[in-house]
Amino acid sequence: MVTKFIRLIPVVLLSTIGLPAQIPQSIAPANAPAKILMILDITVHDTSMYEQYRKNVEPVISKYGGKYLVRSGGMAFDTGPDRKVIPVEGGWNPDRLIIVQWDSMEQLQKFATSAEYLAVADLRNKSASTKSIIVKEYMK
Repeated sequence: MVTKFIRLIPVVLLSTIGLPAQIPQSIAPANAPAKILMILDITVHDTSMYEQYRKNVEPVISKYGGKYLVRSGGMAFDTGPDRKVIPVEGGWNPDRLIIVQWDSMEQLQKFATSAEYLAVADLRNKSASTKSIIVKEYMK
């Protein structure tokens, strides 16, 4: 059972990125070459404030080693048709779907607890509702 592998992640990280108080640490074992993927389903309530967040968070994610794999949605700033989310099954149709890749859970934690991120995180919290999960890259 997964619970025997659970290790607490700092609550400041979890609350900053909208996660529950515990997540299984087994998804990011030490010395594993697999990447960590953070998947965010974002419903934007204030487009202009969210746009400020988006512009300000991008360099912070990059600075801490994060890499955008997906940045899609039907927002005004997503002008290209290839940026749209295309619903297929189950009624899931997020405003924005973001996938950010990290080399490790530690790298993600450094980003999420950094002064630079904390300075802009409130823009996202005030302008959007976020559902997020963290998964480990599948490696065969």
